[in-house]
Amino acid sequence: MSHEGVSILAPTKRDATDLAQSYGDALSETAAKLNGKVRIKWRGCKNPIEFFGWMSSTGAPTPSETAERILHSGGAVFCSQVHIPRGLLYRMVTAAENERPISIVRQDNRKQIIVNQPMADMLNTPPEVATQRIMTQFWLPEDLAELEQRLRSNSEFTWTYSAGLNEQAWAILTTHFEAFEVEGIWYRQGTCLSTPQLVPIPPGAFAPV
Repeated sequence: MSHEGVSILAPTKRDATDLAQSYGDALSETAAKLNGKVRIKWRGCKNPIEFFGWMSSTGAPTPSETAERILHSGGAVFCSQVHIPRGLLYRMVTAAENERPISIVRQDNRKQIIVNQPMADMLNTPPEVATQRIMTQFWLPEDLAELEQRLRSNSEFTWTYSAGLNEQAWAILTTHFEAFEVEGIWYRQGTCLSTPQLVPIPPGAFAPV
């Protein structure tokens, strides 16, 4: 993240190219709203793909959507999913602005696809690894089942629970969860509200599912 706009980290150059070709209009509109640019990078990238606001036909951005607001947090956001609908892209930008750890999980396959820099730091996990994480491996089965049940009956709530930060650490967390739908697919966004309290790794944690 820089004062110029937002960066998206794609798994490979081919994924970055596919993303640019498929969602160029949405990326240009986002650049216009940021009053900056959207840059797509990949591992080992030297020449990222860039979209600028002038490429979009949308109107001028509002003050709350300028790059200066994002710069204030000094944040970044990372995504492993190539198909990024506009509604999900806007949530990525919001996550980049936020100083709290944020992650977004796709509900149908339970894969964590988006993390901001504070979340990657909290998990002590490289973003390219964190955005490939299958959440069944980092929750106890009964807690994950309860979370998913609560999201079906109440789309937004705050909950204190325990889960794995990484393969070597388990912690008690307080997180605000929100379920949302984009183009027929359900996601959940988690915003961590507390400092993780490390606890012993419980029996059965990290067991193959």
